[in-house]
Amino acid sequence: MTRRELLLQEMGITQWQLQHPERLKGVVNINVGENIRLIVITEANLKQDNMLLKDVLRSLELNENNCLFISFEQAQHLKATHNVTYWLLSDNAEKIDRTLPYCHSASAIWQSPTWLKFKQSHQAKRHLWQQIQVRA
Repeated sequence: MTRRELLLQEMGITQWQLQHPERLKGVVNINVGENIRLIVITEANLKQDNMLLKDVLRSLELNENNCLFISFEQAQHLKATHNVTYWLLSDNAEKIDRTLPYCHSASAIWQSPTWLKFKQSHQAKRHLWQQIQVRA
């Protein structure tokens, strides 16, 4: 126990730890603008200037302004009122299963491995193209 903790304990002060500190930052609701057509939910911090990502968006006839990139933790705060496509990038099936109920107004939900694995896997890319074809 640190000196600080001992002093607080002697003064009768209980320490608390927030379970959802992002709520204090005002991130309770993420309103999805009408221009958003694709929501990418990923564990990685994707750079929108990535050539592969640009190719995917180009094939969908979208640009960066039509796309929203969020983390799996942020997905529970989404408020979509129009049809959007969700692209979930994760190997964790449990994380994907927890996120699916938050995919409101989904016109399609695509699943791929993490971005790093997706970039390197021809099979993962082929599977994404097949999912896109089902939409068309």
